[in-house]
Amino acid sequence: MDSRQGDGESRTVAASDPDVDPTTAADPAQYVALLRRIRDQSGLTYRAIARRAQANGDVLPASTLATMFGRETLPRRELVLALLRACDVPTDRRTPWLVSWQRLAAERGARARPIRLLRPVDAPTPAPLPDAGPAGAAAGDGRPVPAGDPVPPAEGVPATVDPTAATATATRAVPFQLPPPPVMIVGRADESGVLLDAIGDDGAVCVVEGPGGVGKSALALHLAHQVAARYPGGCLYADLHGTSTGITPDEPAEVLARFLRAVGAPTVPPSLVEASTLLRTITAAQGVLMVLDNAASAAQVRPLLLSGAGCATVVTSRWRLIDLDATARIPLRPLTDDIALDLLGRIAGTARVKAEPTAASIVVRRCGGLPLALRIVGARAAARPDATLVALAERIDDEHRRLDVLEAGDLSVRASLDLGYRAFDESTQPERRQAVALFRLASLPDWSAATAPAIAALADVPVPRAERMLEQLLDAHLMEPSGDVRYGFHDIVRLFARERAEAVDPAPVREAALARLTGHLFATTTAAAHLLHPHDRFPDRGPAGDGGRGHHLGDAAQAWEWFEREHTNLLAVARQRLAAGQDLAGVRDLVLVTIRFLDYAGYVTEQVQFGELGVEATRRLGDRTANALALNILAVAMLREERLDEGIALLRRILLIQRELGDRAGEAGCLNNLGNALRDRGDLDAAVAHLQASLAIRRELGDRYKEGSVLDNLGLVFQRRRDFTRAVAHHRAGLAITRDCGDRLREALMLVNLAETLRVSGDTTEALAHARQALVIFREFDHRRGMGLAQQVMGDVYAVLRRTGEAHRHWAEALTLLDGLDRQAHGRLRVALGIDGVSRRNVS
Repeated sequence: MDSRQGDGESRTVAASDPDVDPTTAADPAQYVALLRRIRDQSGLTYRAIARRAQANGDVLPASTLATMFGRETLPRRELVLALLRACDVPTDRRTPWLVSWQRLAAERGARARPIRLLRPVDAPTPAPLPDAGPAGAAAGDGRPVPAGDPVPPAEGVPATVDPTAATATATRAVPFQLPPPPVMIVGRADESGVLLDAIGDDGAVCVVEGPGGVGKSALALHLAHQVAARYPGGCLYADLHGTSTGITPDEPAEVLARFLRAVGAPTVPPSLVEASTLLRTITAAQGVLMVLDNAASAAQVRPLLLSGAGCATVVTSRWRLIDLDATARIPLRPLTDDIALDLLGRIAGTARVKAEPTAASIVVRRCGGLPLALRIVGARAAARPDATLVALAERIDDEHRRLDVLEAGDLSVRASLDLGYRAFDESTQPERRQAVALFRLASLPDWSAATAPAIAALADVPVPRAERMLEQLLDAHLMEPSGDVRYGFHDIVRLFARERAEAVDPAPVREAALARLTGHLFATTTAAAHLLHPHDRFPDRGPAGDGGRGHHLGDAAQAWEWFEREHTNLLAVARQRLAAGQDLAGVRDLVLVTIRFLDYAGYVTEQVQFGELGVEATRRLGDRTANALALNILAVAMLREERLDEGIALLRRILLIQRELGDRAGEAGCLNNLGNALRDRGDLDAAVAHLQASLAIRRELGDRYKEGSVLDNLGLVFQRRRDFTRAVAHHRAGLAITRDCGDRLREALMLVNLAETLRVSGDTTEALAHARQALVIFREFDHRRGMGLAQQVMGDVYAVLRRTGEAHRHWAEALTLLDGLDRQAHGRLRVALGIDGVSRRNVS
């Protein structure tokens, strides 16, 4: 019978069990081995212990426990205590464990090299320090002062030893410089666990980094107070003023002087190197925790770092300090909405938050997960218990008022962000001042995240320089990385950057930047469209301005990837430009070029939005030809949404306009779309008539590329008529033309249509082969809709062959791929898989 018990069970483990006696541990490795036996006898998994520790108010993540058991070094005292409590070791039986821990910790400290305060040979003997009281007396901060014998001199040091200094050091008060801990800290359990684990390494250097207002100092002080008792040499703290209003960053020499006086050094060496060495020497065997808050740079921090056994340094900074060697880096990100809501409730009142959940959610979202912002709005709400959260939500929801709302007393999100901004704006380095100008301009477009080439076009700088400046902004957490090659803003930081742009950059400068961006986007969009559809026709001019240099794309697959990544940005920028009444021709051209991608990809919602923008832009321009094309976009989107009657009516209206204008190409396109719509409605004769009329115009115009597309669509109509010979012939004719034109995506779509016709005709072998060919091509482009359609046909073929398992596998994959991209196909798949309770035999 297995002796282990489930996670929810436990047994009390007696510390006096004869084979689990901590007093027998001769070294840390044996101590850890005995702790492992405590855990083994408890029958608890690591996760169960972690849950129990959390319930007890302790921090002991499963990963930390695994690390602790995997080492032969002495675990931290608080981890040992947390483990014993989680394993139900009674209070009176924990004492031997803690006594043994204290003994082993003392032995570790005794093995460290003894130190001695030194003074120059010709220096006068310092006066004795004031008597700190008897050994064990309380220091000024209430903590016991450890007794100690005079420390022998360091071996091999050619200097005169000052016995008075040694005696003074042995009886000095232990420094405890930590500011008070934060009143509350929520949502940082994971980060706390990582920091708690990393800080236990000898000479650890832990960097807590993140944007202003995210809670770096709060986390560092929270953890420092938790572990302070394990540092017999005390706790040192310094605000380095890396970003402080009106205060220049502290010089390392100044901080070293303060620290040396705190640890009892009788003199401070004039050299930075000597002072740094002396601090490390004094603290090496004492076990000191150092917190360096608000660091400006790695160069500021390096001379201050401790390196002795039992010492650790925690650094907080808005900068990433990538050039600082660190044991661990703990990046702090904004709080999630649920945790932010909890924090708001703790400050403003849980009952109020529960009473007005919608308003509270708006407030939380607009604070962007920044603890500083939540503290401010929570304090505002708490100060006005008679006011509703709805009123607060209305004010903070207004972008023009949000930063004003996020101020209370000396707490201000705007001021916090301004500190990082000024570090660039007031820099003596020209590139940093250029970087802050780029920061302002990059906030102007309504994009989610952008590439370096797009931002370079916006700021009118070379791409390599833009990349360097963007990396500097990332290091300062003024911008955020989005994937490998994109850059974005936190919502509140974007508001601040726009505020600075409006204050600093004249309107013509801002408008010129946006015009350059529109030109760049149009140029890249057109290049991508030509790679995907080399024989299609697109607008051949972009908006005026020198931003028309597009981003280089190597092949069709890169072009498709670019569209996938950027189409939401294209929509946002086009909408923004139209709303401002600027660059209407640029909006029109962006719409007409982008729409083919959206149609192929199946992004119907965006297709509708682009179509509406195109209709409005062309209406304002008075461009009736382009207006008809934009209306055609909306009509095709209606067909995708299965609004056949509306779509057909709009297409007939468009057809009259194009005939009136004499736009033969537009007429052919409209006839093609009408033929497809009439096919889907079941009016096959009318569908053939419209498609054949379209085919005649394409041949008249010599547009062989579009001729191939119409032939393929005719094949689908003949398939519905069950005239399979003519259907297959038309599919193959269209496929041959498309292959000659080099449009791989259109080729793959035609292969799917041909495979479907072959399946319906009973030729399952050829159908499967063509569907597989299509799938290979779609995978080259990561074309989700195409992959889904190919998988659907393959599933249908396997169903005909009565290979049910394979059919269901392909249908299931297709269902996932087509979700949100093809309503008709997705609906048929749900039926095929029986998700809607309909039998497969009802599926055509």
